[in-house]
Parts: sequence; structure tokens; C-alpha cells
Amino acid sequence: MSVLGQEAKNNNAFSVSIKDFGGAIYELENNYAGFPILADNPIKYKEYSELKIKLYNKIRKGKIEGYDAVGELYGWFGDSHLRTGLAEHNKYRKIRKEHVSSSEGMDEYNPMPIAQKVSQETFLIRFTSCSGDPSLEWINESIKAYKESQCKYLIIDIRGNGGGQDSFYKPFLKLLYDTEYVSKGVELRNSVDNINYLKTQVERLPWLQDIITNAENSTEPFIRLVDDFSIKYDTICPYPIKAAIIIDSNVASSAEQMLLDIKGCSSRTTIYGKGNTLGCLDYSNIRRADLKGSKITTWVPMTRSCRLPENGIDKTGIAPDVRMSIQLPKILTDNIDEWVLWVTKLMEKEQDCLE
Repeated sequence: MSVLGQEAKNNNAFSVSIKDFGGAIYELENNYAGFPILADNPIKYKEYSELKIKLYNKIRKGKIEGYDAVGELYGWFGDSHLRTGLAEHNKYRKIRKEHVSSSEGMDEYNPMPIAQKVSQETFLIRFTSCSGDPSLEWINESIKAYKESQCKYLIIDIRGNGGGQDSFYKPFLKLLYDTEYVSKGVELRNSVDNINYLKTQVERLPWLQDIITNAENSTEPFIRLVDDFSIKYDTICPYPIKAAIIIDSNVASSAEQMLLDIKGCSSRTTIYGKGNTLGCLDYSNIRRADLKGSKITTWVPMTRSCRLPENGIDKTGIAPDVRMSIQLPKILTDNIDEWVLWVTKLMEKEQDCLE
């Protein structure tokens, strides 16, 4: 290749990298719901700005590709919802010191939906996703099967549940509800790009039109997307007498919201696990924003929880009520594993002591 040809190639690569990096910075500073909190104080903003300059200089010197610089810059925020589509960028994620691996040392980790008796008194529902697999029909059928089993106790195993849509866990709220609880809503960062995205969703979700109208008539940086709402039902299901939810560090997003809602509205439910959940809920409702040069997919959260800034969970995850003292199971698929048996024994033993 001629010198001119090589120079043209280098210039083109630099142009692509700069487009990637510049576009990502635009998304962060104009559209990302976490930016005003996570980079708001002078110390954090200085740290962010210095990293931004450092990464730009590395791009300019050809030491890093633009999309890798984006992965590192996104990783600085510690928000698992803010990410590129490249698996290799997981190395930039901030891992808590007390993080407990979900599967390290296991022979097989592949949680699968299951609904069956563990013993004569305890029933298991392994609920592995809020994204439609298992389906809402399967969830309702599983709850029906539990009710027909006449078991006193219920275990809902959500290990590996990385979230999806809140609607998929709502049937469990109705089953376990015994105390009225107010669940916090979310607010949308009021930007042109975020509002334009909502406009593409109005046909599917007509209620968004009111949000769009409010946003376009407001100069506020954030507007309510979902108001706080009360979890309250007319009846309380007599069973289960006691319920357990089993978690691990892969539990995230809507599955974490499920935990918050059930902890609030069900006094008979206890959460079990070795470590905390992932911590991926404070900023949500992600919008796809492909990089301008390479077209690599990235995801940018448009909303923040109204729990913030005082009661965020992303830095810690959600802790179990009971920390399990046994090792990870060897296999977690559609089997009744050691953790389920441990929780079953503990629940049934505790109840025996009360009778």
C-alpha cells in the first residue's frame, strides 16, 4: 500500500472512531437519565471530563478504537443498563468487592422454568425471565398448579432472571399480597431524542401521547413517565402461609423491581441467597442508539427511578433477608437443586417450631 493510501486508511479509521466517541458523549450528556446524578457534583464531573479527554487522546494516537473508548466511558458510570452490544466490553463493568458469582465452579448453570412439588408441603416455581420466556400464560398456569397442590409453602426461584417487563411478575404480587404498598414511579429525561423515540411507540402504547405533550410543553429536565402507584388488592390469598424467593447475582432490572414490590406488599415472603442482586434498576427504559461511525449497537437509559437520589440500589444490589450458608449447587437447570432443598427444609422446620 502506498504512503498516501495508508494515510487515507488511517484518516478514515480516525474519522469513524471520532464519530463513535463524539456520538456517545452526545448521548450521555443530552439523553442519558443517569448523567445529571452520576456526574453532577464537581468532583465526579472532573473525573468524567478527565477520562473523556484521556480516551480522546488515546483515539487520536491510534492506541484505542472509538467503540472501545465508548465501552470504557460507559463503564465508568457503573450502570449495567448503559452499555454497548459487544460482550468484550463487560471488562469495563464495575464489579463490587462483595460480588458473589452466580455460577463459578458449577458444572452447569442454565436456569429453566419449572413448576412442581418439592415435598408434600412445598411447591417450587422457577421463574427465569421477565421477557416472555416463560410466557404470561405459563406463569398463570404455574400459579394455578400451585393453588391446586394445596401446599402451605411456595418457593419462587428467580436465579438468572435478568429482567424484561414488569407485567410478567405482576401475577406473583396478587398471589403474595397481604399489605398495601406504594411502588415508586419513574421520570423521563426530557430531551428531543428521547421524546422522538416515544413518538415511535405511540401506536403501540397510546398513553404515551399525554407524556409527549407534557414534555413538549415543559422546560423541566425531567418529567414523570410513570407515577407512584399503590399495590392493593381486594382479597388476600390464604396460601402460601410462607413464601421464599431465591436470588443470585444475575437477578437484575425488572426482576429486582419484582423483589422491591414483593418485599413491600408481602409480609410472609423471605428472600434467600448467598449474595446481592446485580444492581441494575435505578436507570431504565433503554433506547437503542447505534454509534455514528461503526454502527455498533449501544443502549442508553431514558428514565430514572423516583427512589433516587436517596434510595438507589445500583451501587449495592438488593440483599437477601437470609444469606445461605451452603455452597453453590453443581447443576441448575430444570432440576430441584440443593438450594431449593435447603430453603424447603428451613421453611418447614421454622413452621414446625411455631406449631
